[in-house]
Amino acid sequence: SSGINAEYGQINLSNMENILDVPNWLRTTDYKGKVGLTVKIHVDPAKVAEFETLTKEHLSTTLSEPGVLHFRVNRDYNRDSGVFWFVEEWESPAALLTHLNTTWFRDSYVPRSKELCVAPSLRALYLITSA
Repeated sequence: SSGINAEYGQINLSNMENILDVPNWLRTTDYKGKVGLTVKIHVDPAKVAEFETLTKEHLSTTLSEPGVLHFRVNRDYNRDSGVFWFVEEWESPAALLTHLNTTWFRDSYVPRSKELCVAPSLRALYLITSA
């Protein structure tokens, strides 16, 4: 654990139809500090191996992007559930917005991952308020 304190609940993304429905806050904020994003993804248990392959590609691509501070994908403790947790930290809202607008994320990762999921993902976006 990095000991990072975060103010959870600052921005609620759970009502977004999909991850590409970026909250207006990311586009309009003057906040320049770090932000975190946690995403819970429900993968079809029969498609976990395919999702893990896609995720490795996603990790290697995302970790080379400017502004990413931390990007980890974790399997849920209930390995039979097909649940994965993406835990991300970005230098700024602008860095996260840039990531969400990359061709790779928008046109490759999102459509491919949607085919593997059985439920909408849940997301939390938050300000990272201390180091």
